[in-house]
Amino acid sequence: MPTLGSTFLQTYRAQPGSYDEMLDQAGKLRAHWRQFSRQVNALGGAELARRWDLAQAQLYEHGMAYGVYGEDDSPGGPRPWRLDPLPTLIPRDQWQEVSAGLCQRAELLNRILTDLYGPQELLTRGLLPPEIVFAHPGFQRSYHGYVPPGGRYLHCYAADLARSSTGRWWLLSDRTEAPSGMGHVLENRIVLSGMLSSVFHQCRIERLAPYFIALRETLTSLAPTHRDNPRIVLLSPGPSSASYFEDSYLARYLGYTLVLAGDLTVRQGRVMLKTLGGLLPVDVILRRTNSDSCDALELSEKGDGGPAGLLQAVRAGNVTVANSLGAGLVESPVFQAFMPRLCEKLLGEPLKIPNIATWWCGDPRSLQYVLEHWDQLLIRRAFRHRGDEMETNRRLDQTPAGELMEKVKAAPREYVAQERVSRSLAPVWSGGTLTPAHMALRAYLAASDDSYVVMQGALARTSPTPQPLDISVLAGEGSKDAWIVSDEPVSQVSLLRSPGSGIRLRRSGAELPSRVAEDLFWLGRYLERGDCHARLVRTLVDRLTDEASAEATPEMAALLRGLARQGQIEPGFAVDGIRDALPTIERALPSAVMDEAQEGSLRWTIKSLFRIASQVRDRLSLDSWRIVRRINRLLRTPPGGADVEIGDLPAELDRMIVSLAAFNGLVMESMTRSLAWRFLDLGRRLERAHQITGLVASLLEEQHDAGVQVLEALLEAADSSMTYRSRYLADLQVAAVLDLLLADETTPRSVAYQLAALVEHVESLPRDGAEPRLGEDQRLAATLHHDVRMANVTALAESYNLGNWQPLETLLEDIDGRLPRLSDAIYHRYLIHAGPSRQLSDFRPEFKL
Repeated sequence: MPTLGSTFLQTYRAQPGSYDEMLDQAGKLRAHWRQFSRQVNALGGAELARRWDLAQAQLYEHGMAYGVYGEDDSPGGPRPWRLDPLPTLIPRDQWQEVSAGLCQRAELLNRILTDLYGPQELLTRGLLPPEIVFAHPGFQRSYHGYVPPGGRYLHCYAADLARSSTGRWWLLSDRTEAPSGMGHVLENRIVLSGMLSSVFHQCRIERLAPYFIALRETLTSLAPTHRDNPRIVLLSPGPSSASYFEDSYLARYLGYTLVLAGDLTVRQGRVMLKTLGGLLPVDVILRRTNSDSCDALELSEKGDGGPAGLLQAVRAGNVTVANSLGAGLVESPVFQAFMPRLCEKLLGEPLKIPNIATWWCGDPRSLQYVLEHWDQLLIRRAFRHRGDEMETNRRLDQTPAGELMEKVKAAPREYVAQERVSRSLAPVWSGGTLTPAHMALRAYLAASDDSYVVMQGALARTSPTPQPLDISVLAGEGSKDAWIVSDEPVSQVSLLRSPGSGIRLRRSGAELPSRVAEDLFWLGRYLERGDCHARLVRTLVDRLTDEASAEATPEMAALLRGLARQGQIEPGFAVDGIRDALPTIERALPSAVMDEAQEGSLRWTIKSLFRIASQVRDRLSLDSWRIVRRINRLLRTPPGGADVEIGDLPAELDRMIVSLAAFNGLVMESMTRSLAWRFLDLGRRLERAHQITGLVASLLEEQHDAGVQVLEALLEAADSSMTYRSRYLADLQVAAVLDLLLADETTPRSVAYQLAALVEHVESLPRDGAEPRLGEDQRLAATLHHDVRMANVTALAESYNLGNWQPLETLLEDIDGRLPRLSDAIYHRYLIHAGPSRQLSDFRPEFKL
């Protein structure tokens, strides 16, 4: 990386005809960049390069991505977040002008919403055509007539901005439904301010915290009750959403519970959070979902939205939703055609930041202008639906001009035309040099009292092409942190409470949402399943890669039977007559292990583990998440589908086992003994008991004369070789092995140890104190534990050595048969939710355009 002094000027040049954020028309640094340049030069190029490498590693370890969450680093999965190491700088006086214009815009949009969901005077006075409201799919008729607390529809607002060639700011689009990107601004700032900490302080950069403080204060003030400590939740669309990373990130930063639609229900007109401790009332919902996904009864056309009755609870004043339902109405491009006139009429002043010129094709004169200037304009859908915009506009841009013109003529009300905007340029680091990229800003506002607070920073979005902003994302968009440079010292602001403020001490964990408990339960199961499967594969691979031949390893058939039982290889490999007709296990095993499409394979287990972990990302520590990501990078098929040799597996398996052990170590040593920990450990203990039982059954079945090799392989796969040898040295006996793996409660790998832990866990789960009887889960755990403790392993071993496999088989089958029943009992009592809410009927009239 070059330094930002003379070397920087030699590698970067402003382009004529565009406004450059860093260089003036003479090619010199703008005034507000000079201090930054001096400070970065003082660090030196080598130090900057070192710091940037660390910053990139931090981004990767945090799992920062944009796209569907849970398919890390895979084709079609999330796109890694591309942050540029060079911030863009904006002087404070310029940002104050922008802030004034954005506050005006937010107030204008709020007044428009107030009217359209209220008296609708804008329609009766002819200031807005009725078609753009009543034909708008985002107009929530069910919401008409409701007045939110304080008359505020917009609690969060974002605007996309760009500079013209003269340096003037233009507004590209409004974001009023559920503005995204705040979490990415936070992450960008944390990474870059850490990388350039001394530069950040010396350049007097404004802080982001005041914005989030204002947002928290506003949400607290919206609570109908309990305003001293209201229950505020952040409602996310879930891991399938492109914004799930920042949803979980924001929830942790703001201190709110992250919930999905299934975590909420409505009882007696109140929104309740479904937790292990029962239903808890919710006061405020900061929604990240679209309005039509918030109430399956009244708002969702497909009937698969949020909790049925949410809108009823809102109308009753028992819960407040921010932004208000239906707020996305005014973010559609069609409203931009009327904004200049509406601002004059409603606020009595012109727009301080003009939006790009927009013509609604439903107006005959505007349509005529659009047709006459067709090649100079962009055609866009008049009505925007959040989440579909990029793909819709991509299709429009790819439609042949003649065909698109005919579509516009056939349904003019569905389209708008907008002028083409040439965005400003900013330097980005690419391929070892600084090159210009087209930039736009997304600025954020939070309601505060009777006005708005503007974030002193923004999400800068860059693209290598001059394509429209909504298309450039698909071409590979990057990001930059926007620094607002102050001309005076900046005060330190934090979201933390002041030292003198009191707080109620709590140690309860009963507020854990049932859905989160279920995910943690399965996270524990996949962690343990991955560990046991990996150890068994390693035990086999060690023998396949040893100098001894297969004939000299009589335990081979037992190991193959164990892998087949786990679903890791074809069952035919465990059958003597069929095995000879199949490819050799040395050839088949690597691809079987790495086949993530095959349920039961080791790679499939890793993929499932990562998917579940991503769903509870906000519940995992940063170190835990780093380990999960490290595990997910293991046992992948090489790029291009290259063959994997059996010799490639041992190192990967070793890394996986060590990483899983590191995660389990963090769970045991760092995770608070709350219900979250209990459900994760419940999953681990159930799965380990199941896996150890299966190992014993698979490897000892019909192996009466196999001798010490099978017992040694069994101990190795169960990670109990060292314990056994410390007690019995090299004397391998069936009775001692069975005692160690089944009945010894002092051994963390034994079935009895798992059952003892399960008894303790189920006894600690929330229960109705008025119920005198034991629950089904308590009875099953206690009887299982008792039966294993009472098992006479000496008698079982004697029968086994005499050729009678039946007594041991009966015990193992009994254990393995009752473990699923215990799992089901826990599920039915704590984890099963009501099915998705369904809309009884769609009573809204249809408008054909």
